[in-house]
Amino acid sequence: MTMTLPLLPALSSLLLLLLYCLSVSCSRLKEQIYQDLDPKQIKSCFRRLNGTTTIGCTSERGGNVGVLLFVDTIAEITILEDPTFAPYVVLVNPEIYSDALLTGLEATGHVTGVILPSVTGGRWAGKVPQPGYSDDSICPNSATSLYKNTSEQCTQGSAWNTPGSGLMWRSFNFPIFYLPDTTTTEDLYTCSLTHNNLTSGLSWPLCSVQLSSNMHAASDSQTCMRRSNLLNNLTPQQFCDPLSDSNLHYFVSARNRTQESGDTRESSPASVILVSTRLDALTMFDQTEVGFDSPTTGLVALLAAAKLVSEKMSSLAYRDGVENIMFLLVNGEAFDNTGSSRLVFDMERGEFPHSLDLSGTDDFANGTQPTLNLTNIRTMIELGQLSNYSSSTLFLHTENNPTGVVGQIEKFSRQNNLTIKKATRTAIPPSSAQTFLSTSPSLHTVFLSNYDTSYTTPVYHSVYDTAQYHNYNHTQGPDQPLVAHLAKVAVVLAQTVISLASEQEADLSPDQVSTLINELLQCYTVSANCSMFHEASSPNPESFPWAGKTVNTPFPQYVGVNPSPHTLQTRKVLQLLTGEKTPLDQNSTDLSDQQTACLTKNSQQSVYSYTFLVGPGCYNGSHVTCASCYQTTVGQSEASSPAFTAGVMESYDWTSGQYPTWTESIWKEISFRSFLQGDPAHDQLVLGVGVAVFLVSMVSVWWVEKNAVLIFPHSGGDYRLGGNLDT
Repeated sequence: MTMTLPLLPALSSLLLLLLYCLSVSCSRLKEQIYQDLDPKQIKSCFRRLNGTTTIGCTSERGGNVGVLLFVDTIAEITILEDPTFAPYVVLVNPEIYSDALLTGLEATGHVTGVILPSVTGGRWAGKVPQPGYSDDSICPNSATSLYKNTSEQCTQGSAWNTPGSGLMWRSFNFPIFYLPDTTTTEDLYTCSLTHNNLTSGLSWPLCSVQLSSNMHAASDSQTCMRRSNLLNNLTPQQFCDPLSDSNLHYFVSARNRTQESGDTRESSPASVILVSTRLDALTMFDQTEVGFDSPTTGLVALLAAAKLVSEKMSSLAYRDGVENIMFLLVNGEAFDNTGSSRLVFDMERGEFPHSLDLSGTDDFANGTQPTLNLTNIRTMIELGQLSNYSSSTLFLHTENNPTGVVGQIEKFSRQNNLTIKKATRTAIPPSSAQTFLSTSPSLHTVFLSNYDTSYTTPVYHSVYDTAQYHNYNHTQGPDQPLVAHLAKVAVVLAQTVISLASEQEADLSPDQVSTLINELLQCYTVSANCSMFHEASSPNPESFPWAGKTVNTPFPQYVGVNPSPHTLQTRKVLQLLTGEKTPLDQNSTDLSDQQTACLTKNSQQSVYSYTFLVGPGCYNGSHVTCASCYQTTVGQSEASSPAFTAGVMESYDWTSGQYPTWTESIWKEISFRSFLQGDPAHDQLVLGVGVAVFLVSMVSVWWVEKNAVLIFPHSGGDYRLGGNLDT
């Protein structure tokens, strides 16, 4: 047989066309078999590590596949003990989601994944676990508690967080997905009910799902960081990153270490009043860390109070040894008080708000701030959970008998019809204040919260701590009870701080900040696409909120491994509320030129922070019409653990517990797909037949070639397959 060369291109083209048709056909076949879920709709439990252990969830490298079964009650767990159709992926009724449920599912040995539906609508609308649920433990941050190993430590009988499940701190070798889209979970329920009906008995094919969330990190933070830091130029790979973001601080008055006379001035002992709250929340699931009561109620009350104090103190003088007021927003507190641990660490080393090592540099030639340490702090007032969901009464938790502060709070509370009581529990709750007290035991401390001996919010640190749960609705305006309550708290706090700093009583009304608080609650707990975040933004057309997809959900409040949008936007809000507009030394009408001129003011000084913000009345929809340069005293500092700093990490004892050591695992992808799965025995039969046919074919070819002379007697000589083709 002769094959001419001109036929080769045609055959090549025909082969390529055939391969293309096969690929298209396979792609369409895959789409018909599998239903893939948009990764943005998947909120996965993921792996985190500390110095001694691993927590969270992971899947196998190729994902976990299982038959989908709906579990409505705890008693139905026994159904999963039957291995006939195992393994199983369980769609659970949210009302029974608990430590007991997951412990039971894990004990069967047949569960390869769990799916938790949302309670925001659909079949499971409002079905929050009763009497409450929290991913956190009953004793949050117990490892770093001020009262650890004392008679006042938190125990099972004296729990701060009674509904705590502790699931956040457990390790699971199967994925757990939270699906907020109610349509998706309804489809899964229908698929399970239609094809996997337990009443009529299971039979193939069955509705099945594949959950993929393989985590790269393993063992503990020390091991993971060591593996990540190995020098491997061929295949560099990161396995985990330290939890890290920024703490935010605002000094009411500018602090310039260099005086006009040329002398330097340091902060005096017990001269600064500190007002703080936390910035972060936690849940088991990625991108769901939005806490309404914690941290948002404390956060918005502090922001409103900071605005009132900045306005009033601009015309008042400090008295009685007070030189300044610092508002502090602390990050990473949900993970063993990471942010406050770093603050105290920096203060002890003389590096807060920044290092004053000025040798060989002119970075601060135009002025710098003096350092602040723990001895400079006179009083600490911290805001905790403040929602009036259960009661409008607020409780004062104190340490070192700060009678002067308590007296002022009580006085201004009476003036504003706010009910205040002293807590009956002697220990202050889990808080940043505990970190400060561990190093400065005599610090006068007041912690303000909506609970006495245990949390009154039954959904602390969970996906259920939402605006909807707390009956907040932005459209109801500033007169709704929750907003009016927080406005009173902000005013009482502002009046107290002003009185302590200036010995003057400020005439303030909750009406001055109620609208602001309503707007802030909308931004932090409903949608970041809000008026306050538009005003507190850069006019850069390529940045949020003027570019990219519209954000219709709040920013997650998880500390993360990078500066988060939540932290960045909060800093801008604080700058907008407390900053002062400053003129620019140029006449250009171009916003880009104005922004450059504004930001140039930040060079060679650290006394002020200049930022260019849109501000109120300067935008129309998505179009910015004007902006202003704001002179502020808002700054930020590192919120990563001291354990990861240079000079400490190299020799740190990771099992000591001296500092938090939390890291977050790297992962490649999170995916979810559903499909109808045939009988595995049938698949094995097909595979077996295929292998048998292949082996028979190989033996047949070998036998034909070996006996070719007998089979083809007229071949005219030796015969080999393919050997007699003319080319």
